[in-house]
Amino acid sequence: MVKAKRVGVPYGVEVTNGQNVLLSDTQKDGKGGTAGMRPHELLESALAACVCMSIGMAADRAGVALPEATVQVDIDRLDDETGFEVSLRFAAALTAAQQDLVRDAALASPVARTLGKTVRVRPAVFLVA
Repeated sequence: MVKAKRVGVPYGVEVTNGQNVLLSDTQKDGKGGTAGMRPHELLESALAACVCMSIGMAADRAGVALPEATVQVDIDRLDDETGFEVSLRFAAALTAAQQDLVRDAALASPVARTLGKTVRVRPAVFLVA
C-alpha cells in the first residue's frame, strides 16, 4: 500500500510506503512544477525496476553472469489500449541462452504480469480523518 498527499507546488505530491518517500509532480496549463516524476513516469519506472530486478534474480538462480544492463520503458497511451515498450541494453553481447533467460525473466516479472492483465480501478472511498 502507498499513500499520497499534495505538498508544495500546485500539483506536487509526496508518495510513501511508510518507509520510503518519493515526489511526483506534473505541469498542466502553466501550473505545477518539476519536483518529481510525472505519474505516468512512475508507472514506467515500476516496470523498469521490476524487469531489472527480475533479470538479476533469474541470472542468480541460473548461476549466469550477465553484463551490465539498462532497462528503458516507454508508455504508449492509445485510445483503446495502453502499451509498454521495454528495451534492454547490455554492455556486451549476450549468448542465445542468455537472451532466452533475459526475455523469459522480463516477461515473467511481477509488474509485467500485473500490467498484462485487465486492470480495473475501483471508485474512490471517502473517509474523514
